[in-house]
Amino acid sequence: MPDRSDRSDRVKVVHLTTTHFADDARIFTKECVGLAQTGYDVALVIPDNRYRTDDGRPIRRQGVDIVAVERPVGLLPRLLKTGFSVLRAAIRQKGDVYHFHDPELIPGGLLLRLMGKTVIYDVHEDLPRDLMTRAWIPLRLRPVLAGVARVLEWTAGKAMSGVVAATPIIGQRFPARKTVLVQNFAMAAEFADANAEGGAPPYAERRGVAFVGTITETRCAVEVVDAIGKVGRFPQATLLMAGSMGSAELQKRMEALPGWPRVDYRGRQDRAGVKRLLVESRVGLVLYHPTRNYQEAQPVKLFEYMAAGIPLIVADFPYMRGVVEESRCGLCVPPCDTDAVAAAIDWIFAHPEEAEAMGQRGREAIRARYSWENEQRTLVQLYERILAPRSPAVPSGLVGGTTEKPR
Repeated sequence: MPDRSDRSDRVKVVHLTTTHFADDARIFTKECVGLAQTGYDVALVIPDNRYRTDDGRPIRRQGVDIVAVERPVGLLPRLLKTGFSVLRAAIRQKGDVYHFHDPELIPGGLLLRLMGKTVIYDVHEDLPRDLMTRAWIPLRLRPVLAGVARVLEWTAGKAMSGVVAATPIIGQRFPARKTVLVQNFAMAAEFADANAEGGAPPYAERRGVAFVGTITETRCAVEVVDAIGKVGRFPQATLLMAGSMGSAELQKRMEALPGWPRVDYRGRQDRAGVKRLLVESRVGLVLYHPTRNYQEAQPVKLFEYMAAGIPLIVADFPYMRGVVEESRCGLCVPPCDTDAVAAAIDWIFAHPEEAEAMGQRGREAIRARYSWENEQRTLVQLYERILAPRSPAVPSGLVGGTTEKPR
């Protein structure tokens, strides 16, 4: 690859999102930083008040310019204001490639295409299926809205320069000739030295039960608090919760449960905080209510727990069961059965040697089959392919010979 140290000669890539934060693992750590390391000039436009500056200048981290706009409180202000603010700031970056991450930015993506820009839609979630599970949408309206979303995304996908799908199920909803599968696997290198860096205690002395991610009812937040209170043989077992709390009402409900005194809630954590939590943990929980969307999901924390070398207790859904059984790295349970979850935690604590071996097998599986490093190559190949016809700075030797399709 040619030397792109002079930013004026490099392809300018602008990532934009209205819902995520600047420390989002997939968007910032994996994609933006990875592309910057590959040689692109990368900016991330994001609504994150922590990174806003008085003079409006970006904050540079790990080779990426973070351009922050105001993040309003509430769904309606976000829908009415944030999308416009993010799009306006992104256009001001004068990018060669625009890479957006939220369905509400589809109109902005279409506008950028009309302006002659190269635009990529990165699809993290299965929006039609997600709409079918939203409690605030009347039952009769859900299939209508899901159908509209399906048509809108398909049409948008045809108009985009490329589509990045986070799972095979998502990829099937978009034109195959424009779509690549970039799964949200763990960064093996990020967790390779986690134990040494964190000064972790020996595995058999750890007390933590990790529960990382947004804390909501549908992600079994209530069930895991109830379950930790039922782990009677090992009173030292502590539920380490990290993530944004879904609502104050949910937190009050959890605090009223007998298991809450055994919860160490650490709030939202950055990447370093997550790593510190995992080196204190003996097991990681990956539990969801059995909705169709979750049953086919590939949650990133599944792979991050594996990369950190701790065993798993996962919802007994087909995809996660397949990963756990193939790698022999954990236990599967009915996710809403708190007695079963408590029994699985109890087994992990009662069998430290077997549990530690599970964790090591999970780490080996990340290196062999589930590493982000392999997915990043697919993403870079997409960039090189769609830029090749119009940019002499892109070396033809890195262009994929065939169009990637969902695997």
